[in-house]
Amino acid sequence: MRLWGKVTSGMMYLIAAIFVIVAALVPEARGESIAVAVISIAVALFGLPALVKVFSSLTGDEEILASGVAGSATITSLKPTGWRYNRQYPIVKFNLNLDADGASYPVELKQSVDPELLQRLTPGAVVEIRVDRSDHKKVVIDWREPIRGGAQPSEGASAEIQC
Repeated sequence: MRLWGKVTSGMMYLIAAIFVIVAALVPEARGESIAVAVISIAVALFGLPALVKVFSSLTGDEEILASGVAGSATITSLKPTGWRYNRQYPIVKFNLNLDADGASYPVELKQSVDPELLQRLTPGAVVEIRVDRSDHKKVVIDWREPIRGGAQPSEGASAEIQC
């Protein structure tokens, strides 16, 4: 789990500990305090790791970018999800034909996109990707690399996909 997830989980454990102390010191609030403590522990153990996993998959996993197998992929289709990351970056569902580590296969992923790059993303464009070494279905588009074969931005052109 990422650092911010660990810090948040730690804070949830601290809140749970405070409610356990309140339960021990204030008999009238014992039932409610224990219930809140149990809920806080459950959120720290299960809810936060799940949230970290979801947001990591939407924003691009830095671990895969750093150590994944490099390759390229051709965009076969892309569709807006209607969601945005950080209120600025649209989350797009991509269908890709992957070519990495000597293998070719289709893959589907959802990833946030810089709005300025969005107009260059069309079916047929080739993007650089990174593939997780242990799970070849975990793929991240590497936006640091150039897009090949996409629509070239022209003055006053609107994006192919509106999010």
